[in-house]
Amino acid sequence: MHPEAELGEGVCVGPFALIAAGVRVGAGCEIGPHVVIESGTVIGPHCRIFHGASLGGEPQVAGFDKELLSSVHIGESTLIREYVTVHRSMYEGKATEIGSHCFLMAYSHVGHDCKIEDHAVIVNQASISGHVEIGEHAFVSGMVGVHQFVRIGAHCMVGGFCVVRQDVLPYSLVEGVPLRLISTNSVGLRRRNFRPPVRSGLKKAFAILKDSDLNTSQAVERIQAEIENTDEIRYLMDFINASSRGIIK
Repeated sequence: MHPEAELGEGVCVGPFALIAAGVRVGAGCEIGPHVVIESGTVIGPHCRIFHGASLGGEPQVAGFDKELLSSVHIGESTLIREYVTVHRSMYEGKATEIGSHCFLMAYSHVGHDCKIEDHAVIVNQASISGHVEIGEHAFVSGMVGVHQFVRIGAHCMVGGFCVVRQDVLPYSLVEGVPLRLISTNSVGLRRRNFRPPVRSGLKKAFAILKDSDLNTSQAVERIQAEIENTDEIRYLMDFINASSRGIIK
């Protein structure tokens, strides 16, 4: 461990872990053996990082200036399993961001300049390219590949062994090759106590979006005309309207 690294109270560091200058680790964290944490990485309290994980390494960008100062920020109580890799931002003074209470399973990868919100789950060997945004409580299954600049909405579930090239709607379940919208993430929404009328409204909205006779703009107009304008529906509409890559449907 470098003498200029800052470790909070009660941090436990395993054998052969490498912690560089300028790293800050919050109180109560557990750093496993052979973990590598590069300069500028900030880790919130009560995180657990298992052996072989690599945090804050250079982004996989051709011609990247290794002298550029950027970072990785990880929120509190996040769990990072074996051999996870998280790369720092490609921009001066910017950070790759992982929220609190997230769960990154073994061999998963988070590329530079991603933003992953609280309680997200990234399953084994999922690969998240640079500049991806993942909303809170999203679940990305194993062996998934996510194209750069894709957005994955809150409370959705992405099925395993698929490639994500367009934005994944919040509250949705998507799966298959090619990837397609199935319906709402009904199990996840029930577990997080979404009210039955809200779940029903979202299910109707997705049925409209899947209607092959409507383009996305027409579907949005119909949803706004026919379904109660709850917070969830507003978030869904805003998400669609902000999409630059198109949506999975």
